[in-house]
Amino acid sequence: MPRISALRPHTAPFVRESAGFRYLTLTAAVSLALVSGISSPASATFTLGSASQFAVLGQFSNNQTNFNNGTIIGGDVGIGSPRQFTASNGTVNGSIRFSGASNTTGLTPDPDPGSNAGPFTVSGGGSVTGAVVANDAIVTSAINDMNNLSLTLGGEAGTNLTLTSTQTMLAISGPLDGTGNRVFDTTSVNLNNATTLTISGSASDWVVINVTDNNPAFNGKIVLTGGITSDQVLFNMFGGNYVTHTGGPTLTVSTNGQVTTGIFLDPNGAMQINHSVLNGRFFGGDVANQQIVSGTNINIPEPSTPLLLAFALVGFAAQRRRA
Repeated sequence: MPRISALRPHTAPFVRESAGFRYLTLTAAVSLALVSGISSPASATFTLGSASQFAVLGQFSNNQTNFNNGTIIGGDVGIGSPRQFTASNGTVNGSIRFSGASNTTGLTPDPDPGSNAGPFTVSGGGSVTGAVVANDAIVTSAINDMNNLSLTLGGEAGTNLTLTSTQTMLAISGPLDGTGNRVFDTTSVNLNNATTLTISGSASDWVVINVTDNNPAFNGKIVLTGGITSDQVLFNMFGGNYVTHTGGPTLTVSTNGQVTTGIFLDPNGAMQINHSVLNGRFFGGDVANQQIVSGTNINIPEPSTPLLLAFALVGFAAQRRRA
């Protein structure tokens, strides 16, 4: 199976080469971390890599990613060609990037089949503030990385969950895998609009929930507490064929306007999100139409202060070791 790449925080660019200054800044980072009540993050948990540039990724296929009546903020849309991106009455605060030739409907001016710096107006109202980019190798890499991540993590055993009612899930109740992730498994997901799933974890917890329900319904609220962030919670729809990208779980997220949180990854299954606010990412899509419709807003929140401090702590420590 493919290996999970290690999390390697960047060293802060403003660190001087003075050993004394490095010691002082490291001490300050440690103090801030202690005040915030955090520990340094695991050094090899799951990482998004180049996929961190995207709010939405659409699987390689000859189908569509349909986006209407909503917003996508904080990340780009990556499309696996020859998939088409269709837009109406919505706004993307970012770029639309294709692994091959661009293929869009609903944008003016028409950018296809090449690249165009934008911005664009969207049919029915709205805009794309960034560019349309063709032949973007980063899109190819990001989709392949997420496919491999799903396959790798999906084979791991974890604490069994039944997600059919309001409940609180403690990150520490999941066993640690070999790379520092807290792993959970579920064969039953049917959260309705009246339910709330609360995931409690710290800024140093990474949570993977492997979902093998054929028709998982995440229609309730998902709330994070304790310092864990949306990029540290992965709902991995596992199953199907990882070569043809077919036969995986059919994912529905429909919260009736409520907030849900986390990374939803479904490489081999059809996926739709309707009338929901997602603080997170929406990756996958099978060889089927991917639906982001009916008033859906996807936002990638800024990293929390405790998490940034944790990353800074690791970076400063690494810099000191090289001194």
